[in-house]
Amino acid sequence: MLNPDALKQLNQLKTDIRSTKEFAEGRVRGSNGKFGFVMLDDGREAFLPPPEMERVFPGDRVRVSLTEENKGKLSAELDALLESDLNHLVGQYVQRGQGHFIQPSQNGLNRWIFLPPKARGKAQPGEFIACKVIRHPFKDGKAQAKVLEVIGAPEMPGIEHAFVVAQHQLPEKFSDAALKQAADIKQKIAEVAAGREDLTDTGFATIDAESTRDMDDAIAVTARDGGWTLHIAVADPSSLIEPGTPLDREAFERAHSQYLPGETLPMLPRELCEEAFSLLPGELRPALVLHIDIDSDGRIGGSRYEFAAIRSRHKLSYDNVSGFIDGDLSAVPEDQQESLRNLEALSKTRATYRASHSLIMEDRPDYDILLDEKRKIARIEKRERNVAQRMVEEAMLATNIAMGAKLASLQQGCFSVHLGFRDERMGEVKSLLKELLPEHAEKDLHQLDNYLALVKYLETHDEPRMQNLLAVLKRMLRPGQLANKPGAHLGLGLEAYATVTSPIRKYNDLHNHRVLQAAAAGQQTVDLDDGKIEGLQDSLLRGRQANRALEQWLYCQFMQDKVGQEFTGRVTLVNGAGLGVRLDDFGIDGFVRLNSDKKNLPDFDGKHLTLAHDDLSYQLEQPVTVKVGSVDVDKRRIAFEVVGGGIPVATEAATSAADE
Repeated sequence: MLNPDALKQLNQLKTDIRSTKEFAEGRVRGSNGKFGFVMLDDGREAFLPPPEMERVFPGDRVRVSLTEENKGKLSAELDALLESDLNHLVGQYVQRGQGHFIQPSQNGLNRWIFLPPKARGKAQPGEFIACKVIRHPFKDGKAQAKVLEVIGAPEMPGIEHAFVVAQHQLPEKFSDAALKQAADIKQKIAEVAAGREDLTDTGFATIDAESTRDMDDAIAVTARDGGWTLHIAVADPSSLIEPGTPLDREAFERAHSQYLPGETLPMLPRELCEEAFSLLPGELRPALVLHIDIDSDGRIGGSRYEFAAIRSRHKLSYDNVSGFIDGDLSAVPEDQQESLRNLEALSKTRATYRASHSLIMEDRPDYDILLDEKRKIARIEKRERNVAQRMVEEAMLATNIAMGAKLASLQQGCFSVHLGFRDERMGEVKSLLKELLPEHAEKDLHQLDNYLALVKYLETHDEPRMQNLLAVLKRMLRPGQLANKPGAHLGLGLEAYATVTSPIRKYNDLHNHRVLQAAAAGQQTVDLDDGKIEGLQDSLLRGRQANRALEQWLYCQFMQDKVGQEFTGRVTLVNGAGLGVRLDDFGIDGFVRLNSDKKNLPDFDGKHLTLAHDDLSYQLEQPVTVKVGSVDVDKRRIAFEVVGGGIPVATEAATSAADE
């Protein structure tokens, strides 16, 4: 045994060693291997060796001691687990010998988690399952999980949908309390509508896809001296769903109606969003009715709103309206033709005005994913946006711009903001501009006027280098976000923007109706605090991730029998390993790996996002022809091979010299 003096010396030695180490805090990030990384709070990155990664989960917040390895790279050793948010696992039940495990689907978690005998329930090996983490490896030595739900067997029709919904924890069912509230609202809605001024004679009609059932806006346009008045009637759930009620809480949790391939998870129960609140033709409905004056030059004039009632006269489809605009007078009812002609003229004028004074979103095709009886992709239909969709889009934009300005004046509401370039990429932005457009490099590009001037310049100069610069800069933008205070939307080129036209599909629109209703009564509503804004943002992000995950799974299955076939596409990603390409016919993404041959590595220019390989150069948005090389459904990967479309390096160099 060590005597007290020796123990004291040993403890002092440990203290001395600890005092010489550098400690830091950060968050664990997984990898495709058994190792990981710790993203330190000060921006540095430290390597986490496999034995250390075994003790934590991706996303864990940890304190680590740091050691400097070769070439200044940092290696981390775990010191303490500060927090762990991972408690929900979704994956496949696997058995190896006597061991039972879940193989999780979470990104960066590349190990199996043990299922103790009493934690397996009725689940069987091979099934997809949802589990709860019951033992953390840092605290208890080895991770363990408990089965909460059997999602289904791999061969079950629709298993992809069920798995993704469980994986991203998307709410599918409404509580009994919410359903009871919905039933009560159905009984009251006619009475509420009957007690309001009836504006049916304005001549409203809905314009949607043929299959749409949750119709939340109807349009009428009248001519006036010096322009038009745009009348938009919007479904009004705010008058019947009080804040804090079961329906409100569950709508907030969902944040929006989630449209997945072949399936919709609505924000409100279907008996409300597709029936009681939906602006069905001939049915009296309470509505927020907005009147926006549009001048003949496209400028938005005055606007006002009222809470009234309307009956939509017709359910028109985009195809019907587009056919009418193209000359088929029989495509729409006669009583809608004057309004639609006015809408066409208004939309053209607004588009011209926005092209001069703000920014126009790039017009990209839509892809309709049609499923078979097994809920696999039967076919994908590419649809170019037609004139009717553009007409409705201009009407909705004008409405939301006008109401965004109104909410900004009230200093209340849920705003859609876009703050431009990411702060951490601004150095790269400035470097590119100093090289190619020095007159823009020193300006504050977070300011709307400066950002608009830069993008307008690039959009009106079609030289290859300018177009590549625009494509590169777009990759450095922040995503749009929600905010409880007005702010610029640089992506649209607007001082303020807030949406009000989809309150049965989007919670932020429902909230904005409440703000407008309170303002009309001379009152103030309780605004969404920062925590609630963050909650909405998280729900929206989770929904987008779920949709991407499901689409990629279905796409991989769809492409399995197309290996060896050739397709045209455009480059959407350039990095040191190769190219991301999106197929023109299907909108499906795959990757062209060009760094597998170590003797023939590509020449990657990370500043300008160009890549040269085999005397051919590639850049963003460049058309290429690819062949499907392989498909890995389990890893959700589609591999392409370039067979045409690269620019000869000598030609590119000559073009660059000519631009200069």
